[in-house]
Amino acid sequence: MKKIVIFSIAYHPFVGGAEVAIKEITDRLPDYEYYLITNKFNAEWPDEEKIGNINVRRLGKGKKWDKYLYPFRAILYTMNLHKVVKFDFAWSMMAFYGGLAALFLKYKTKIPYLLTLQSGDSDEFLRKRTWFWSYWYKRIYREPNITQAISKFLAKRSRKMGNRGEIVLIPNGVDLAVFKAGISEEAKQSVRKELNIADDEKIFITTSRLALKNGIDDLIKSMNFLIYKSGIKIKLLILGSGPDEEKLKALAEEMRVKEQILFLGHRDYKDLPKYVETADIFCRPSLSEGLGNSFLESMAVNTPIIGTEVGGIPDFLHDGETGLFCKVRNPVSIAQAVERYVKDKELYKKIQDAGRELVLEKYSWDSVAKQMNQVFQEVDTKKEK
Repeated sequence: MKKIVIFSIAYHPFVGGAEVAIKEITDRLPDYEYYLITNKFNAEWPDEEKIGNINVRRLGKGKKWDKYLYPFRAILYTMNLHKVVKFDFAWSMMAFYGGLAALFLKYKTKIPYLLTLQSGDSDEFLRKRTWFWSYWYKRIYREPNITQAISKFLAKRSRKMGNRGEIVLIPNGVDLAVFKAGISEEAKQSVRKELNIADDEKIFITTSRLALKNGIDDLIKSMNFLIYKSGIKIKLLILGSGPDEEKLKALAEEMRVKEQILFLGHRDYKDLPKYVETADIFCRPSLSEGLGNSFLESMAVNTPIIGTEVGGIPDFLHDGETGLFCKVRNPVSIAQAVERYVKDKELYKKIQDAGRELVLEKYSWDSVAKQMNQVFQEVDTKKEK
């Protein structure tokens, strides 16, 4: 059985797109032995546990500064573990802390290195975080034996960083067993009743980390136009938590839309579909985006989407076909896209059907796992003799 060491700064119970990708792929590929080296963000989390098919090892004491020490702890820990386990190759989830650990492991042991690019952070944001160690940061992009990018945008970023090696384009997927269209009208009415939403009110939804890059402030500002200028009866559901939560709540009050916005906080992943499918429209007016799993999940349950033309979003959002574009940092543009959906029933239905069909065809985790299995097999052939 081939043995893979995975480097990821975060893992369950911390859950984001990258963490979901690791679990969904490894759950579907049981014929490998996985060890995942991650940071211990909470002192109460166990140092070691088995999650699905992965042997998880958490390093640190649950302190704020642990993440900065993670690459060095990870390489030292893995070097010792490698003496016992004999890893066949390393897999880094994202080109940052984990990438540095995988890079040093390759230098020390000569085992191959697979890099997955997931981050949707802007180039400017990354420059601010990496300028003082840019030499090594660029090496993370240039040294993998194979790079997997989840979008064309991230593949181009890799080339700009100097990667001249093999890049394969394999997106993230959707758990179609969880996000399956077809909840009953009774279930939808139950959600409306739970949230005190009237039958004649449209439901606008976003599932996002409450941080600057996701443009939630623009979404809140768009509600002012929809309610007071367009006269649309609408409620906005915001599912998620993050550093900007209090600022966003204050903005909702300032824009006089506080009563029409429901901050629902973090919800369990398996509870998301009932809210997303009950909603009429999904929107995330991102400033930057690696791919955007939340868009795909909404498309899977027949909820039409609105998004900006940034990052990996154009890979699946084709304006007027599988969704509608809005402009970056433009609340009026968001409101206009909502109005278009509300007024044009034929367009709404067309986008519903085309969006779901696209997800079923190209974005299932089963399909992604099959492609990743081929990548794993190819990386394994790169071992130095």
